[in-house]
Amino acid sequence: MKLMKYCISPSKLAWLRKELGKDANGLIAAMDAAGTAYLDKLNASTEVLEGEQLEGEVAAETDTPTNAKAQTQRQAQRQLAYLWLQQRIALATRIDDADMAALAAFEFQQIHIEVVQPSEFDAVVARLQAEQVLGFDTETRASFERGVQHPLSLIQIATADACYLFQHAILGEQFTQLKTVLEDENILKVGVGLRSDAQALKRQWGINVASKLDLNWALAQLGAEKEMGTRQLVATLLGTRIDKPKKITLSNWQHVPLSSAQIDYAAADALAALMCFNALITQLTPFYHASSATKAAPLIPSSLAAPLAKYFKDVERSAKPKMPQRKTSGHHTRI
Repeated sequence: MKLMKYCISPSKLAWLRKELGKDANGLIAAMDAAGTAYLDKLNASTEVLEGEQLEGEVAAETDTPTNAKAQTQRQAQRQLAYLWLQQRIALATRIDDADMAALAAFEFQQIHIEVVQPSEFDAVVARLQAEQVLGFDTETRASFERGVQHPLSLIQIATADACYLFQHAILGEQFTQLKTVLEDENILKVGVGLRSDAQALKRQWGINVASKLDLNWALAQLGAEKEMGTRQLVATLLGTRIDKPKKITLSNWQHVPLSSAQIDYAAADALAALMCFNALITQLTPFYHASSATKAAPLIPSSLAAPLAKYFKDVERSAKPKMPQRKTSGHHTRI
């Protein structure tokens, strides 16, 4: 459990590394180990801590059925709280450059990638309208001239097994017909930094993106910094490394045809957003149900639990939450 990396600000960690050099990581590891050992001991204790006495429990140390039941319930609640602390720290702690470099590269798993042509537009939109959740991102041609701002060039929309790239230079006015998908209240659009994307779509094309979830915001509700960004989110939720070369980021997204590198880059952002959302739901679902099973107060903040409630899987309420295992991914096909 990276307790110290969570509790110490990035600037303080940088200072610590500057002062101690190669010994800094050893100190952080020792502090983490000590903190974890203390919490393990606290979690295993059967003593009543301040504020833990349950309703109906006799204050005196009496071996009554009521007290035995209360002790079992209290222990379950404490273990749940401890697991939740571990989960929140895992989700909210930024991964440093050294750990990031050691991760496997983010790849696609048998994903169909398509740059949508005018003749295929209606059929693709119909497929997207059948989905409940979509990964979403946009790209805009970079401007290197003062006061010059290019219009939004590309919209990327991902499903579980496909990613569709809608390029304005190819679609022209047909581009605005994505309104039917993006304004659909019944389809959740998930992405990273969605505010600027939504503003550009509204300003330039009159499209009001409805029912959206910014993953930066979601993890901020759990204690993370507000702007984790795609690289941190993918590392934290998927356990992989997504590379974002500046050369591709600043490339001409209006160019037809897009290069292979541009297609992979654009598809990765939308696919990663959807995969991160699914991973977040998987990791939070047991805690969503376990609170009521142990009669504990809700663990997930209501600001996050409310919009995500319909997406939590119907798992057994008696299932014990555990730290998720991160997965790697495979390959992709392109059209």
